[in-house]
Amino acid sequence: MPYFNWLRRLKAGGREKTRAVGRLSRTISSMATEKLRLRIGNLGKAVLVTGQAYQDPKDALNEFISNAADEYAEAGVRGGLIRVLLRRRGRHPVIAIEDFGRGLDAERLRGVARSLFESGKAGDPRTVGEKAIGILAFQQLAGRCDIVTRPNHGATTVALRLIRGSTTAQLDLNERRRARDRAGTTVYLGDLDPDVLRVLTQRKVVNYLRRRRGAALGRGDYVIEVVERRQAELVTPEEPDGVRLDVPAQITPWGRIELFLFVSPQPDRHRRVAIVGRGGTTIIDDLADIEEFDGLPWSSDQVSGYITFEALQQTSGRRAVLRDRDVFPAFVTGVSAIEPAVSRTLERVTREVTEETADRLAEAVRRIFGRVLKELDDLDNPMRTPVGEEPGEGALLTESPAEASGPDPGGAQEPEEEVGDLILPAEQAAPDPVDQAPQAAPRGGRGRGLPNLVPDPSPDGLRSRFDDDAGIVYYNDRHPDYILVKDDESSLLDYLATLVAKEYVVYNNPRAATEELAEEMVRMLVRVRRHMPRR
Repeated sequence: MPYFNWLRRLKAGGREKTRAVGRLSRTISSMATEKLRLRIGNLGKAVLVTGQAYQDPKDALNEFISNAADEYAEAGVRGGLIRVLLRRRGRHPVIAIEDFGRGLDAERLRGVARSLFESGKAGDPRTVGEKAIGILAFQQLAGRCDIVTRPNHGATTVALRLIRGSTTAQLDLNERRRARDRAGTTVYLGDLDPDVLRVLTQRKVVNYLRRRRGAALGRGDYVIEVVERRQAELVTPEEPDGVRLDVPAQITPWGRIELFLFVSPQPDRHRRVAIVGRGGTTIIDDLADIEEFDGLPWSSDQVSGYITFEALQQTSGRRAVLRDRDVFPAFVTGVSAIEPAVSRTLERVTREVTEETADRLAEAVRRIFGRVLKELDDLDNPMRTPVGEEPGEGALLTESPAEASGPDPGGAQEPEEEVGDLILPAEQAAPDPVDQAPQAAPRGGRGRGLPNLVPDPSPDGLRSRFDDDAGIVYYNDRHPDYILVKDDESSLLDYLATLVAKEYVVYNNPRAATEELAEEMVRMLVRVRRHMPRR
């Protein structure tokens, strides 16, 4: 019995010791934690900024990336890593933005909480975040924001916690649960809103940062990595597209307007010119969004790149340029001055590509008709269908033996030949008549090569016309039908081939009845379409 009493006293003492250790731990923890009341350091700026809330969660996320980029700029570090971690699944989803800069000590964290809307970055041309609002951007994304940081040459990690809607913040002077092993700062965004989880996917974040920070990434100011689960993707700047436009920088009293522009030959996708401000950060994705530049050449979908003017200021929250009285008018004047050079380059590139395309398609049409005429057994007079013995008789002849028998059902598949982006079916039985010497002329015909295709210098409203003496089919490149199909190479080739077929049949049948002319046109087009290329 005395033994059991001793055992009970021992257990009671153990529980008391455990409770004492817990009380001591809570006391130490409370001594290492401070409650800070949030204060507005600049009331005028606060009134301005509160009317400019973020329209896109990605813009709010971008504020924390700006803070990391500014840290590297202030420290004079190039190529520093900014890591964005997305953990959108699980019971406690979180987004983290991490840098490996100099970090913050406890005193600087206190200053962040006590001086909202006031920043020491104001006036520093290297940085972007001079409005001191990035810390509050978390409220559009999450219910909680933890700034976990370890100062350079410091041994402990400190953390500042902010709660959405709360007027106080909590400062932990010895963060252990998420202690950093090296200097730098990690911002954790917790209690994420469901809409944010749907919007901030890895692909959307990468594409957004590619547009917004392409200039700085291209210069190598820093590196951004977006990680979700086990997949990490580096954000790379968009590749230049087209011909580089060689225009000098525009000099203004507020600095240089640098132009990095490219002109593409085809408006085959949406292209835009971004406006880049301080720190290599894009202010506006598309120059044409500004009223002064909402027309050609900027809206042509053929001009891409970016224009850098570090004196430009962006409005808080919304992606827009601040229209002040000095810098913005200088920007408008400088960009307007290079518009004629952009337009001239655009016209030249378009003209060169149009001529190159026309030459390539003309050669493709010649090859097609060479094969069609071989099939019609009329190689040496390409502008004569087998309708009558003499041009203009209008009598329908019988089909050639090769035509009547049709293609060999058991024959091997014909090899293929590339013409630009088009693949033309090649013949196996005989060489291409384009490359073959003319044979003896058929009855009533004249030996000649295949007709050339050339834009008509004086179209007079016609789609096309045939010059018998020159052996040229002229086509009207200003006709509405041509303009309708000119941007699609496959459709344009079909259109040009149809024009040549029309001229071929009409030339050889000037006296034929309407029904016979229509029948012969269909007969020709059926064979032309058999030899049309595929992409």
